Amino acid sequence: MFPSESNLTVCFAHVAYQLQQRFALRNLPIKNFGVTSYDELDARIGEADVLVISGLWRNELTARAPKLRFIQSIGAGTDQFDRAVLKERGIRLASAQGVNVNAVSEHVMSLILALARRLPEARDNQAKHVWRSMISDPTQREDELGGKTLLVVGLGGIGGRLARLAKAFDMRVIGIKRELSKGTEDADSVHTLAELKTLLPQADFVALTCPLTRETENVIDAAAFAKMSPPPI
Repeated sequence: MFPSESNLTVCFAHVAYQLQQRFALRNLPIKNFGVTSYDELDARIGEADVLVISGLWRNELTARAPKLRFIQSIGAGTDQFDRAVLKERGIRLASAQGVNVNAVSEHVMSLILALARRLPEARDNQAKHVWRSMISDPTQREDELGGKTLLVVGLGGIGGRLARLAKAFDMRVIGIKRELSKGTEDADSVHTLAELKTLLPQADFVALTCPLTRETENVIDAAAFAKMSPPPI
């Protein structure tokens, strides 16, 4: 049971984000404090009714948090939290699912473009004052994304937006999702995870945008890498 608003204490725990400072600007009548290291969090976790946290979490903290009733994860992933322990102690957990949809999907596209356009190589050559001559072998030149195939493993918020971005570059998109009945999210075809190994040889790029679960852990292993098409030499 939560205490009244006037007796509620929120702890903001992050090594860099200024969460507590931004919350303080709202001038709400809620006690709050911020910590930026595990040692600080360990020392003060007992004061918190609500914890807003990301990478600083350790499951042993629950033993020193008698007041804690709610944890808000800053990120979408929650695999670092022992749900059985939280349930035993009556602590509810919420994720920030969807918060990184734009940032992560755009980051994936930037990496795909960097590989296709050989941007790391161009950056290094520029720094070394190496001006490459024309190359006759097309496999050694910068490439275009149009017509290439992207395999997206996990068509949730991030994977679905990534599919839309890839289609804007005229790529073919193959999607893998748990429930095929809920739409294609702009993918050209949608399949189950059981079909992954048969789909890998078709892909020029593979993006893992699925949550880490028992089902998806080690889904890309040595056998999966062996199925992939080799990059241009």
